[in-house]
Amino acid sequence: MKEGILFRAVSDKTVEEFVEDLKKKAPAFNFGVRHVLNMGEEYRKQGVDVSEGFQLFQVIICSFERSYQTIQEDPEKAAVVLAPKQMAVYRRNGKTVIDYLPLTRDFIAQALPTKKKFQERLASTCQKIIKLIESAC
Repeated sequence: MKEGILFRAVSDKTVEEFVEDLKKKAPAFNFGVRHVLNMGEEYRKQGVDVSEGFQLFQVIICSFERSYQTIQEDPEKAAVVLAPKQMAVYRRNGKTVIDYLPLTRDFIAQALPTKKKFQERLASTCQKIIKLIESAC
């Protein structure tokens, strides 16, 4: 799908297989998988009656060195840097679905209008994440 619109990929792999392949392929894209959050477990911990078979994971990735450098030089960027690095992974109709919302340069410009280079870099990183997702499918 186009930048700025929810990107969706569909895979024949199980959720677990997709996540493992994402972990394996992430370093080639200069990312690492920071956290895999099982939302069913999280809901149960909060007392929600979760239906049998519910499967939704939030997968958070990071380019650790680059993220640290960016945030160290300008901590206000953290609110924008961290958000676009997570995806939702779930099962629907026997397939694994990966949803990811890449930020556009225009959106980033609205959040941080004076950070021109950052706007381009982060938008480019979002597109790189799409390529990582596709490679893990």
